[in-house]
Amino acid sequence: MGSEEAVESSGTVPLTSVGPNSLLHRRFALAAQPEVMRAAEKDDQYASFVYDACRDAFRHLFGTRVALAYQNEMKLLGQTFYYLLTTGSGQQTLGEEYCDITQVTSPQGLPPTPARRMLFILYHTVVPYLAERFSSRMEVHGMMLADSLSEESSFDSTPGRNDARSLVSPQSSSSSSFNVSLFSKLRTKFYRFWLLIIQKWPSALPYSREILQLLLRTNLMLFYFEGLYYHISKRASGIRYVFIGKPLNQRPRYQIVGVFLLIQLCIIGADRLRRSNLSSITNTMNQTSLRNHQRFTGRGLPIINDDGNLVSNSSTVSELQALTVKSKCTLCLSQCLHPTATICGHVFCWNCIMEWCNEKPECPLCRTPITHSSLVCIYHADF
Repeated sequence: MGSEEAVESSGTVPLTSVGPNSLLHRRFALAAQPEVMRAAEKDDQYASFVYDACRDAFRHLFGTRVALAYQNEMKLLGQTFYYLLTTGSGQQTLGEEYCDITQVTSPQGLPPTPARRMLFILYHTVVPYLAERFSSRMEVHGMMLADSLSEESSFDSTPGRNDARSLVSPQSSSSSSFNVSLFSKLRTKFYRFWLLIIQKWPSALPYSREILQLLLRTNLMLFYFEGLYYHISKRASGIRYVFIGKPLNQRPRYQIVGVFLLIQLCIIGADRLRRSNLSSITNTMNQTSLRNHQRFTGRGLPIINDDGNLVSNSSTVSELQALTVKSKCTLCLSQCLHPTATICGHVFCWNCIMEWCNEKPECPLCRTPITHSSLVCIYHADF
């Protein structure tokens, strides 16, 4: 603790080695926020070049449609390949070399170990990809499970509840049957708990994304205050930067930006609290009015469609669910991101249809000739 406090007070660390021909036991100042941010932007730019090269090679080998369907995997491959060649091999990245900074992991200025560098690469590239894929798969399975449960009369007809009922039967006196029954009960409980998580995941996903954005903003605020970890992956792996270039008399700092971010986080938290209180009050009022209406009429609230006809409650649930489900892009087979319509009326993702038009200036579905200028991005629509 004493050495870390001394480093923070003096702003320098004794760096034992930077490269194969570097001087030993030199003291270097900690990298400033502008240098770390500029290096990160340069690394993102060079990683995008590697991604473009991988995408072009994949397109020439397997075609445009397959390349668009696996563009997220190509981005993961490009980023991983870039950081393996630089950080993974113990060398500076191009952005770090451009800004004259290098990685250290301790107040003594020791370079990161290979295990720590691999951990950073996993945190920075693989973990976000796996989290996004896992959340999207869970969301799809949750919507499918909700649709299947809405079609059934009650939850008792699900396989998990039937298995649970069968397990409540009296146990045999033998120890082997007792062990089998206990294992089956644990498996059934785990299966029911997993089904509950899948069912609640689509409704909990927006809140989890808000929490993730809050964590990212908090990490950025701490970076502007202390100037150590610009990415959460760097913070998790314990990798910081020191400046090895020509010493400057005045090196800029961004503490004032951290103050503004702290104020912004306080405003966002107060707004979220106000919205949660308003939503709870609104839900209570709606439930009270619905119970009062059902008490006098004996049925739910009447719903009228666009034609003015009365719609039954059972059919309305399925129709509303069908309307809320977003359409999928036929090129990447995922939900439309920035929906864009062609002149023939088909809707795709903006990036997908732009990449398609670069190769073939025609609609992927009906082969109608299209151009980049004829594409229309659709805003404020339920696509």
